[in-house]
Amino acid sequence: MNLKHLIRIACALCAFAMAALEMPFGFFAVTPVYCDGYEKILTEDSSIQTAININHDILIHSQSIDFAYQRINEARSLYFPKIDFNLNVSRFNNMEPLILPGQLSPSPIYLPGEIKDIYFSTRLSVWQGIYSGGKVRTTNKLAEMNMNKVKNEANAVKNNVINKVKTVFNACILYKEKRDLFSRQLGDINNKKSAEASELQRKIDLMSFSFDKEVLTLLNVIGLELETMVMLEGKLTPKIKKFDLSQCMLWAYQFRPEMQSTQMQESIDGLMVNLVSMQKFPTISIGAGQEWLGERVIGDESSWYVSINANLPVFDGGGSFARVKQGRVNAREATLKRSKIEDQVKLEVSKALMEYNFWKEQFYKAEMSEKIPYTEPELDIIYNLNRSYYALELAVGVQLDSY
Repeated sequence: MNLKHLIRIACALCAFAMAALEMPFGFFAVTPVYCDGYEKILTEDSSIQTAININHDILIHSQSIDFAYQRINEARSLYFPKIDFNLNVSRFNNMEPLILPGQLSPSPIYLPGEIKDIYFSTRLSVWQGIYSGGKVRTTNKLAEMNMNKVKNEANAVKNNVINKVKTVFNACILYKEKRDLFSRQLGDINNKKSAEASELQRKIDLMSFSFDKEVLTLLNVIGLELETMVMLEGKLTPKIKKFDLSQCMLWAYQFRPEMQSTQMQESIDGLMVNLVSMQKFPTISIGAGQEWLGERVIGDESSWYVSINANLPVFDGGGSFARVKQGRVNAREATLKRSKIEDQVKLEVSKALMEYNFWKEQFYKAEMSEKIPYTEPELDIIYNLNRSYYALELAVGVQLDSY
């Protein structure tokens, strides 16, 4: 039993209950919308909200944000000490003392020069890095910068989805209003078999087909099942606002995710160069450990140590110099990409604003401000006006209704 059948059963039960309670008819007059087979009523705002909640692309990037957050936790763990608890059991038969190398245990183990069947030890150790030349701090900065970059990419996907929902919903409403317009015109014709009536019926069928096809696209963008029965509510309302090019460019530099992404990538490449260059700095760590050998248990007499370790890289075959040069090449490449994206954004904003101003001028020329209902050419003008408005929103990277 699918959701549509459940809704119909629920509607029937509600109607039966209200009839039994002698409820007024007006109370349940809204139920036929669902009883007729509609599972959802979609407006532009509800469509956008639903897409934000269940769209696959948005959900995928939310997982990327969670992954980046775990990378931050991993980087922060470098500030904390490392605690190891080790149990080692060795079976041996030797006439001379032996040392087990580090590959067989976390640290070399000394086996005394006598025959024993089994040797075992218990060790508890703590190590803390106290100086690494800034590598830990830089690694944490990189993790935080990566989080900002992932969030910015998620915002770009979210903006694209919202813009797609608005554009598709605008097209759906266009076909719906054209179909209603032709239906009214057909109703005013007395002779339903005339050539004019046949032409209107053909247009109604075409608009119904286009509407149904566009609704499928809308459901796909939102993330709903394609079999979902929906009813769209809304009217083609012209988006009329005044914008100038400098203002739109300022918004694009401020809000366009692609612009922010290139800036972040430059910062990340710069930090990577610093991190690689820090590989030649010394590292200093301090540690302590306690060990119980043989049959001793924790609490018995044991051996312990406290040590400090300093390591200074001297020569690695020139690999560090090559890695530094690679980082600098990546940084220069990011700068060139940023310049390219800036030029592309300028072009997109200029073209989107030009198209919007053109359709706004067509709207004023048609003197449509107070004209309702609209004719077919007027509906086309409003559709193109709104479509160019949404294209301008995508070009500047911000919802223009809030400005």
